[in-house]
Amino acid sequence: MNIALTGSSGLIGSKLLLDLQNMGHEVLCISSSRSSPRENIFLYEEVRSNKCNFNADFIIHMASINSNLTESELYLEVDLLRKVISDMESLKCKNIIFFSTIKVYGENSFDFSVIDESASKNPECFYGIAKAKCERLLKELSHEMKFNYLIFRMPPVLINDPKSNVGKLFQLVEKGIPIPSFAIGDINQRSFLSYDLLVYILKMILKRGIITSSQAFNLSDHEPISTNGLLKRFGKSINKKPKIIYLPNSLFKAMIKVNRLQLFLSKMFGNFHLSNAKLKKEFELPEHF
Repeated sequence: MNIALTGSSGLIGSKLLLDLQNMGHEVLCISSSRSSPRENIFLYEEVRSNKCNFNADFIIHMASINSNLTESELYLEVDLLRKVISDMESLKCKNIIFFSTIKVYGENSFDFSVIDESASKNPECFYGIAKAKCERLLKELSHEMKFNYLIFRMPPVLINDPKSNVGKLFQLVEKGIPIPSFAIGDINQRSFLSYDLLVYILKMILKRGIITSSQAFNLSDHEPISTNGLLKRFGKSINKKPKIIYLPNSLFKAMIKVNRLQLFLSKMFGNFHLSNAKLKKEFELPEHF
């Protein structure tokens, strides 16, 4: 099958490129900065001007400007999707897989709730706002241009790479560095996505060969995990017990009263529990995810 992939030089995209090739797919990489026809890498503009001579069964849009967008950069993320959609006509492609973010729902909270796809969109950061705009644009243009889409809203991906926030935590465990935490870190509920599940879902979609119904899914592992539980999981994977230093709960209560510290504490110890029931029903996920 012919796949056009954006974001192939990124943390997840570079791994995905190799996996797609190992599955036997022909992959065209669409880049915003690099052109190398010998490596099947073309600029968005080159694709649009039909310089790549490639018909795609699917476009997988993994590229993003960055996850720390400023307000002035909002349009860049949306414009990037416009370029991808414009390239679909040149590639004679009618199927696009778009990777969004759970931040379209909002941010971590100290409330316990389970978020499914029907939850209202309430993005607070500019990255979440940009992705929400992209989702709306995708839905609007799909009717006009007659293509089908799948939207996957992703939590943090569990990849051990120092460039990612999750990877930085893994490095602390690996190096045996003491990690200060609180008791709340044993009970909070945060959803994550294992890279293997991401690959499994793509395999299932590509096996079908077509998107028959445009939909949005929460793409996450079955069960949420606490902050301290995540550290212990990292340690277990390398047979090393993490050095978690439990700070007094009274300190947590004092810190949370300080506005500047609330955001940090919520990011580290808040809840963001996704329901992936819709995903499980659609793709018949194995229980080990």
